[in-house]
Amino acid sequence: MPAVSFYLPEGTLKELRAEARARKTSVSRLIRTAVEKHLDAETRKKAKGELTRLLGAADLGGWDEVHAERTRESDDRS
Repeated sequence: MPAVSFYLPEGTLKELRAEARARKTSVSRLIRTAVEKHLDAETRKKAKGELTRLLGAADLGGWDEVHAERTRESDDRS
């Protein structure tokens, strides 16, 4: 895995080291996990926005049509 170096304020690094000790892991693993979670959250946020946009653009019919279709589907499940 390639290495990346960057600078942190002394206080932040001190907190990270304390957290790493508490979790019995390394500072680099804490940072890697945080970055991965952030990127995953951003991906999900974009996907949710795209789904919302597509649903808004879709012609799903009016309430009466949707309700009638759901009622028919429920009747067919018996």
